[in-house]
Amino acid sequence: MLMITQQSNADNVTFKLEGTLAGDWAVEFERCWRSVRASSRVARIVVDLAGVTFVDDTGKELLGLIMKEGAELISRDILMNSIVEEIARESSPIVDCGF
Repeated sequence: MLMITQQSNADNVTFKLEGTLAGDWAVEFERCWRSVRASSRVARIVVDLAGVTFVDDTGKELLGLIMKEGAELISRDILMNSIVEEIARESSPIVDCGF
């Protein structure tokens, strides 16, 4: 189960997620995120992952997409910090230095 809380102000939207970001719950969060992106002109989207207890491959792919689109992911514990770092590494372009 995943609880999604959306907080908005003039400059940004914050999604606070609590629970499991997996399967159908990840799909539901994607729907919420896309709805905000399509309907508002906020400067920044923040995803607070402090309350997330598990992320499956679907959730990781979604977080990677969200990060590539410019959202900020906030994590506070070791597990989520590790997942966010992994997503950031996978989302970074590989630079060929010609060596």
